[in-house]
Amino acid sequence: MAFRAVVIGSGDYPRESGIVSYSEIGESARHFGLVLDSDPLWRQDGGGCRVLTADEVRTPNGVMTALEEEADRATHQDVLVVVYVGHGALWKDVPDAEVHFAVGSSHQRKPWTWLSSWYVYRVMRQSKARMKVLIADCCYSNQLKSLGGRPEAGSLGVIGQGKGTCLLTAVKGSDSLADPNGCPSLSDGLAGCTPFSGHLLDVLRRGTDDYHSHLTLGLLRDAVEQSMAGCDQAHHEPRMLLNDAHEKYVLATNRMDPADRRPRPGNPVDPDQWVATLLRDAECDLEDLLRDADKTGEVVARLSANRDERWQSRAQAVADRAFRTFRNAPDALARYVITLDRAQAG
Repeated sequence: MAFRAVVIGSGDYPRESGIVSYSEIGESARHFGLVLDSDPLWRQDGGGCRVLTADEVRTPNGVMTALEEEADRATHQDVLVVVYVGHGALWKDVPDAEVHFAVGSSHQRKPWTWLSSWYVYRVMRQSKARMKVLIADCCYSNQLKSLGGRPEAGSLGVIGQGKGTCLLTAVKGSDSLADPNGCPSLSDGLAGCTPFSGHLLDVLRRGTDDYHSHLTLGLLRDAVEQSMAGCDQAHHEPRMLLNDAHEKYVLATNRMDPADRRPRPGNPVDPDQWVATLLRDAECDLEDLLRDADKTGEVVARLSANRDERWQSRAQAVADRAFRTFRNAPDALARYVITLDRAQAG
């Protein structure tokens, strides 16, 4: 299995384009190449990271030709990652109102000079790769299509032998403008990257204190969120959307020294421990929890009390499993419902 990445980053524009140039864009692209190519996992089986040249990112055709070459190389066992760092735009008066990515020849007020995200999605959909990841560090990345939609509607979809897709964006919710200016709290050259890319690269390069030897999609998202939220600089909150992809899917090596990581935890016991475990590992074994209907109700109530989409998805998953488990056990179902109602009431 090979890990293949294509990194697209165009940060230099002539004054007449009306688009602001940022050195952070090019630095982010360059560091993605350095960090991914230095990961042992990414050096196996002919994998690696291709950072597009200035000539390749100058036009939509240059970007798409390079992207198609790499996507076509991917086999049914490979992981395909596409990284876009740059300017994003969204025009409501063009067909389907797709998010557009700036390339070197783009002009601010000329949508036809930008690269429509639809074309990027199309090439990724047609790739044989079993796992497809799009990382978008740009304005309006929160408006990129949900991966759960129909492929013809512009989502990445899952076709052929593909096992899932992941979309990771610099902004979420209603906040569409991504900050391009580097984060001074980052070190070792990453302060010259955009904040989202810088913190993501910092996690990829340093690893996390989680006991696992690899960084999964879920661990990577959590670590980036924590890094940006805990930074002394104010940052936007990133977003991850999965479609038929498990949070346990491996994306990189956890480079933190094993001696500095937290020990493998034992089985959770109280509701707080179960909540923490479920937020860290969406696919943990629920058998022990479901043996206690009262505790299950308490866990669902605590998860559902937080309006964050990740907490809500965990609450729904446990509630669905609880209903299937307790529906033929009236006493357990009654205890679960009563505890849940009581906890939600206050």
